Amino acid sequence: MPVVKIGILNGCMIYKQIKYFIVTILLIGITPVFYFWGLYHTELNAIQYQRQNTAKHQLNFSQKEIYSIASELGTSLKLLSDNRMLLQFIQDPSTKNRALLESLWSLTATNYSYISQIRFIGIDGKEISRLDEQNSQIRITSIHQLQDKSQRDYFLYAQALEADELGFFGIDLEVEHGEVVLPPSPSLRIFTPVEVGDERKGYLFFNLNIYEIVSQLEDSLEGGDIVEFVNEEGYYLASKDTNKTLGHLISERKKYNLSIENPKLWESIKSQNSGVYSDKESAYSFIKVEFDGDFASRSFYLILSSPNTLTVTNLDHKLTFIIYESIMAMIVIIFISVLIARYIAKHRTTSLESQLALAALNGMSAIVITDKNNRIIKVNEEFTRLSGWEEHEVLGLLPSIFKSGKHKKSFYSSMWETIQADGLWEGEITNKRKDGTLLTEILRIQAICNYDGKMEYFIASFVDITARKELENCLRELSEKDMLTQCWNRRKFESEFLAIVDEERTKSNVGKSCLAIVDIDHFKRINDEYGHDVGDKVITQVGRILNSESRESDFVSRIGGEEFAIIFPNTTLKEADVILNRLRVAINLYDGAKITISGGLTDICTNSESSYKRADLALYESKTSGRNQISCFTSAEMEQIA
Repeated sequence: MPVVKIGILNGCMIYKQIKYFIVTILLIGITPVFYFWGLYHTELNAIQYQRQNTAKHQLNFSQKEIYSIASELGTSLKLLSDNRMLLQFIQDPSTKNRALLESLWSLTATNYSYISQIRFIGIDGKEISRLDEQNSQIRITSIHQLQDKSQRDYFLYAQALEADELGFFGIDLEVEHGEVVLPPSPSLRIFTPVEVGDERKGYLFFNLNIYEIVSQLEDSLEGGDIVEFVNEEGYYLASKDTNKTLGHLISERKKYNLSIENPKLWESIKSQNSGVYSDKESAYSFIKVEFDGDFASRSFYLILSSPNTLTVTNLDHKLTFIIYESIMAMIVIIFISVLIARYIAKHRTTSLESQLALAALNGMSAIVITDKNNRIIKVNEEFTRLSGWEEHEVLGLLPSIFKSGKHKKSFYSSMWETIQADGLWEGEITNKRKDGTLLTEILRIQAICNYDGKMEYFIASFVDITARKELENCLRELSEKDMLTQCWNRRKFESEFLAIVDEERTKSNVGKSCLAIVDIDHFKRINDEYGHDVGDKVITQVGRILNSESRESDFVSRIGGEEFAIIFPNTTLKEADVILNRLRVAINLYDGAKITISGGLTDICTNSESSYKRADLALYESKTSGRNQISCFTSAEMEQIA
């Protein structure tokens, strides 16, 4: 029979341990699980974001490269069109002049590998001179092989150009003697009129090899991105796969259209002109390239694409490390959960009084324990040392005997509402010691509940921060007060002044406030005749009178030397003028050395600089008008002047 009881007890213990283990691992394991899950996806997004930024960078670089090529070729075209050799050839098309011109063209084609043809076409559309470049070989077309291009679209468009204007004609097929060149070779043409005096003599053309431009762009990119040009109908103008280009011109290739092959990408391109897009297979970045200004308004889309796969380096150094960390964290959590479950199952029956005693003895804080009726049942020695109260003097009393009167009733109501709702309150509070002196504390009140969840005890622990608070207040006072006059200093004035200006700006119901700047008359003479010690006494006395004779709501500050500033909150100009003149008279009637002050007064508006400037101008008027007087300069007067 005893064996059966022991087995039952062991079974219950194991059951409890399993139950507590499941609860514990759920409580402490759910946060790490979500953390590592979020971290894993954050790293995935970071890698994707990095790739998108790299793609945008490469896209912008490619766009700039295209514009750079167009700009360079446009400049070269204009230079060649105005070149002396071409003009000489037009005036005298001799063999010598033709040879010189073609030599210059050969040098240009050699410098720009993507120029496939340079041609001079007369106003009748017939080629006068022509140079072809193919596979780094320069070939000069003989005169009898020159062709008539008068019916080509680009020549008809060239005739509409103004003098010195550049023409740009979209990507088209090369045609020789009326037949499309095979294999199809797409070209981009730029041209400009050639004029001698005011007479047009013909047109200078550059034919650009699109495949060479694409190859140059791909070579300049990192990561091996594929470059493609697509027109506004979705047909490929240039691509690494040359068999799918120019579907709008070659009927057999009409099926090669981006709107058919990747409709979601095409929809994204048409909706925003510039951006990124990715699917399961590839990542794309795209931008609309437009040529305006000297060029005819032509446009196409530049698309960069790359395989949508994560690099091994990223996986090894980031994602794999996160997975490893998460596995190790779960092993630690399981181990801790087992220990906690065993501990809870073993000590569950420990008495509540023992738990309270253990909590009270932990730490170096002063501790007060009360029952459910908030009557004191226990204090520790640190409490006696800090408060002066012995344990037998406070047993059975309410903690309200420690109230200092510094806090309102709403403060304590809020405190107990938080305790009732959360079982815990922490904050700063000022109580009083047995001798009546104030004790500033960081207080923590925690409720202890019974098995039914009802609050049975309250543990209040606190530490004394009185000295620290006094030091903070002292330092604040020193940083904001003028040591000589005990008025507020300039930094405090600027802070208060800006606060008043903000109130004027944001609260329409706040009454107008005023600003006065006061200056001691002939103060330099006082310093020179009586010495700086007397000057300091004068400044001190003026500051004392300004502080004592002004209202409690007025803000008096010394802003420099013998100059003071006074802020009159919620005060009209008329009221402020009366107060300021009363202060002026009080200083003038002082029994010591005859001292007078001059002052400038203004109303505070929503602009701090303007308000201060008006007060300063008013002070200047008082000084120039004989001193010992108050002048006023309002914002309304300033607006009239402006």
